[in-house]
Order: sequence, then structure tokens, then C-alpha cells
Amino acid sequence: MQRDMTSNRFRTVAALLLAPLAIACAGDAGEEAESGAEGEHEAAEAAEAAGTPEGAGTPEGVITDLREMTFADELAVDLDAMEETESGLFIQVLQEGSGPPAGYGDEMGVHYTVWLPNGSKVDSSHDHDPPEPLDMILGSTALIDGWVEGVTGMRMGERRKLVLPYDLAYGTEGRPPIPAYSPLVFEVELAEHIPAGEG
Repeated sequence: MQRDMTSNRFRTVAALLLAPLAIACAGDAGEEAESGAEGEHEAAEAAEAAGTPEGAGTPEGVITDLREMTFADELAVDLDAMEETESGLFIQVLQEGSGPPAGYGDEMGVHYTVWLPNGSKVDSSHDHDPPEPLDMILGSTALIDGWVEGVTGMRMGERRKLVLPYDLAYGTEGRPPIPAYSPLVFEVELAEHIPAGEG
């Protein structure tokens, strides 16, 4: 777990999983307010360009209810076999792990693969050179909400499938190549775990 978290690999991976603008821009108050205002202005411009007045709701044709969405067969998503959390995240344990559950403040190394609902692979830690897990400190590393919730409580060696609704991923704006309003499907595996205070 002593890998350099400022390495190019980490920055590339984290750029995909980093929390949207409001969380990721946690600098000084003035900088945060300025960034937030810019983000709101850009969102309003995007909505206007798409013919959707700001605050008018979901664009026509966009499915936001995961139970009404079609997932590619190869993703083997069965929402009925998954646990749905209060936030709308779906979790399925694919392989049990052992040891203490991961909690806030713990150092973690998580292998992951992420797909769009149509089966297009967006990224995988296994495809990187070298194929190292994503290093994070749970609750401190600013990552998307669905990822943080989905890996909380994992035990060493555990594999999970996560289905994130768009609002726990990249929301109404997306982040290329992830389109706006897109759910994400993850498979994650806890490869390294150092509970808080043991590092």
C-alpha cells in the first residue's frame, strides 16, 4: 500500500472515479464558490443547448429507473438478486472475503472494472500497466458516492457487483466517455486492506 498515490496511473484512474465538481473542487471557500458557479453556468448552457430548460427535469427518452433499464446480457445484471440500499445503489456479493470489514479511514487497494449499461467497458484496473488496484483511503479520497458506498464493508478477497444509478455516479452532466444520466456497472475486488491505525 506504499505505492505513490500521485503517480500518473493513480491520477488517470482517479480522474475517472473522482467525485463530481462539487466534491472534487474542495479548495478554499472562494475557489469552491467560483467553481460551483462555473459548473452551474455550464449545466444551464448544456440544458439550453439540448432544448431542456434548466430545472425542467429529465430529458425526454432518458430512463432513470434502474428497474426499467436494459443491461447488456454479458453484464449478468439481475437487480432482483441484488441488495438495494436506501440511496438506490444495488450490491451483489459475488465472492465472500475474510477479515475485518473495510470502514472509514482504512487504506484500501481495490481492483475494478466498470461498464456502461450497453456492455461497453469504460476502464479496468486489470488493463493498466502494471495492473495495480486503485489505492484509496475510505472517506478521505474524493471518489464518486456510489463507489464509496459500494466498497464500504468489503473484506479481503471479497468481490462485488455494483450497479450505480446516475445520481451516485456522474449525474446529469456525465464525464466523457460516460454520458449524462448514465448508470454504471462495476465489479470490484478488495485486494489490499489496512484498517485505520494499523498502517
